Amino acid sequence: MPDSTRTHCIFRSNSFCEIEDKLLELVSARPDAIPVITGPTATGKSSMAFRLAQRINGEIVNGDAMQIYRGFDIGTAKPSLVQRQEVVHHMYDIRNADELYSVAMYVEEATILLRELLSQKRRPIICGGSVQYISALLDGLQFHGRRPDLALRERIGQEVEERGVRESWQLIYDIDPEAASAIAPVDRRRIVRFFELHRQTGLTKTELNRRSREQGPQFHFLPFRLDWFPRTALYKKINMRTEAMYNAGLLSETHKLMQEYPNYHECPAFRGIGYREAVMCLEGDLREEEARKLTAQSTRRYAKRQQTWLRRRDDLFLLLYVLEE
Repeated sequence: MPDSTRTHCIFRSNSFCEIEDKLLELVSARPDAIPVITGPTATGKSSMAFRLAQRINGEIVNGDAMQIYRGFDIGTAKPSLVQRQEVVHHMYDIRNADELYSVAMYVEEATILLRELLSQKRRPIICGGSVQYISALLDGLQFHGRRPDLALRERIGQEVEERGVRESWQLIYDIDPEAASAIAPVDRRRIVRFFELHRQTGLTKTELNRRSREQGPQFHFLPFRLDWFPRTALYKKINMRTEAMYNAGLLSETHKLMQEYPNYHECPAFRGIGYREAVMCLEGDLREEEARKLTAQSTRRYAKRQQTWLRRRDDLFLLLYVLEE
């Protein structure tokens, strides 16, 4: 069960409707604050944000790193076109698959957007499970301004290859366990980026984040963490959603995107869970059944990392959906 010792407040229910009613009650009591709905993947954040937006005439601001990419719809569980016609959605489909996007870029663009919406008396609702994006907004992170050094990154990439990806992750854990908890042990790109920042600044990622938080948040937020108990119930939902994505045409969508981007191996969007397994299947490295199982496994592991990261925050109102197995 999620650790409640540091959580600001908790509302538990075995009814999703009751949880949504509680959310509405709390949001209505703070009309000056920007609601933020985060939590592990597959918990129902998007549907909850959509219904909240309907009830308060709000507009949804994306907080998911994969949903920014055009054409990557099925594997990211992106809001449907019908939902996006009924409720205004922002920061979806804003990048092509081959474009890099960072936490710093997200914070800059989201900050400009939030100021614009508030100045027009419109009600933003931030929704997404990319914990680094959400945490950066909530903490008011100010970024160091060091631009990527491609030559340094290449050297570090070679070092990571020689040392091994998992061994490199372990090295990060030894010097900065908090940052390591948000990086998958097989995520070579983010491992390399950690060492790049470390070499550029002489500081760990956590220390950089601590210093960047000194100014504090630029908005009044009302943050919520949606989660399920027990975890095995969420895992079952993840397994079911994975099957639904493949049945809905994830492989066909990926094949079309691969044709659109011949250099897909170098495109950031294809590194997302579901798409990387689909690529392996389409290239003949995995059977479809293996791709489905690997996608579900990777998603479960991602959800666990999200839970670990979010439990550390004591400013999130926990909405806990309790199910019987």
